[in-house]
Amino acid sequence: MRVTLGEIYWGQALVFVGALWLGEGRAQWRGLPIPLWTSYVLLAAGIAIPMLAWYLRRPGQTPEIDKH
Repeated sequence: MRVTLGEIYWGQALVFVGALWLGEGRAQWRGLPIPLWTSYVLLAAGIAIPMLAWYLRRPGQTPEIDKH
């Protein structure tokens, strides 16, 4: 398996929190307001983490020396 369950769960958690903040129209952490653009960053990170893990763990191509 190229992507571990931990990476999938982290991605889902980040997407959930980002979408929750966007749905509310405001973002806050422990009662303190934070900029709303952070929810977009969390959404992007939640989508990118599993995709990046899959891409980085893909099978490599054979080196040029072995092709002969």
